Amino acid sequence: MRSRFFLLTSVALMLAVSGVRSQDTLKIQDALIIAMENNFDIYLAMNDNRLADLSNNPGNAGMLPDLSVTGSRSMSVNNTEQRYFDGRERTSPNAKNNTISAGVALGWTLFDGFNMFIQKRKLEELENLSEIQLRAVVENTVAEVIQAYYAIITQEEMVSVYREAMAISAERKRIASAGVRIGSSSELSLLQASVDYNADSSALIQQQKMLQNAKIDLNRLLCRDLYTPFVVTGGIPVRTDLIFEKLWMNVQQENPEIRMARANLSMALLDEKGSKSSLYPRINLSSGYNFNKSESEVGIMQLNRNRGFSLGVNASYTIFDGFVQRQNRSRARILLESAQVQAEQMELEIKAHLQSLYNEYETNLQLSRFEKANVELAQRNLDIATEKYRIGSSNDIELRETQKKLMDAENRYLTALFRCKSSETELLRMSGGLK
Repeated sequence: MRSRFFLLTSVALMLAVSGVRSQDTLKIQDALIIAMENNFDIYLAMNDNRLADLSNNPGNAGMLPDLSVTGSRSMSVNNTEQRYFDGRERTSPNAKNNTISAGVALGWTLFDGFNMFIQKRKLEELENLSEIQLRAVVENTVAEVIQAYYAIITQEEMVSVYREAMAISAERKRIASAGVRIGSSSELSLLQASVDYNADSSALIQQQKMLQNAKIDLNRLLCRDLYTPFVVTGGIPVRTDLIFEKLWMNVQQENPEIRMARANLSMALLDEKGSKSSLYPRINLSSGYNFNKSESEVGIMQLNRNRGFSLGVNASYTIFDGFVQRQNRSRARILLESAQVQAEQMELEIKAHLQSLYNEYETNLQLSRFEKANVELAQRNLDIATEKYRIGSSNDIELRETQKKLMDAENRYLTALFRCKSSETELLRMSGGLK
């Protein structure tokens, strides 16, 4: 019987090892690399950044001239009959007319109230904004991958906790069954042990389903098949050196939300300056070269041909437009004031959120230390209670209560540790520490 048990155990271990080997070991660094290469949000943000880079050129700002080429040719056949006052008459059946024209035209705005320079700076700000948005998407993805990865580790630890609980309940069931056989224990103890074993089995099944869902969520972030098998490695490392003042200093310089609010403020300021361009005159330069040739078999001229350059300067100034430009300037000033308020509001909200996260980080850091010590005490308490149960000096209720205390302590410890890691990750994301 003992040899059979060892044989089954060896086969189970071999299957377990082969099952682990059939899955890829996924380290946190590998997960981040895969996310950077595959994530859809990052790809779309990179395309937006490329479009902003393409748009940032002097032509879109109106600083370059327009050059166009035109050409045309027309032919006609007419039956012409002409009668003059001096009595002459002329009839030309099927008279042909041939006209050719070509030209090159140049148009260039020399001065538009400095608006072209303002528009160029605005295009630069838009490109800068797209870069900030790209970085924000990258940092958000990194934070999501880190949290999803360590959520899997947390769920795996919880699976281990419930497996240990099942093992204890199975041992209780075995002891109670042996006690019933030898008459030292009642059937009630066996039934209670069976109920607890079934409850632990149900909890384990639910926990395994949560672990499976956590892996699906990480595969989704990595943009690969949702059921790609993998195993994670390591525990949950938590930093203990984060200081609020340093974090806030970094947030003011690196936080994407604050930087985007400042970029929007800069663009509103440029729009307000651009609205004043209508107070200045507009000067345009025009130049060109034209060629025209006309041949006719009937009429006054048999051939008419001309060619030459043209050059002109045009200046315009709007004296009155129904107060439209004045309304545009007032609107730009109001939008600038709103952008200033929004920037201040964003900075205040970010600081409040940072403080809240930091408080949560410190609290869970203390809780994780406390619960870790509590787990050790609960484990020692369970060992003592189990031994007392073996020798019959303790009952089922006392052992189950001790077991439950250990499970609760381990649950609280893992929860505090994961929450501490989540707060740490978010603090680093907000302060630009996830580069």
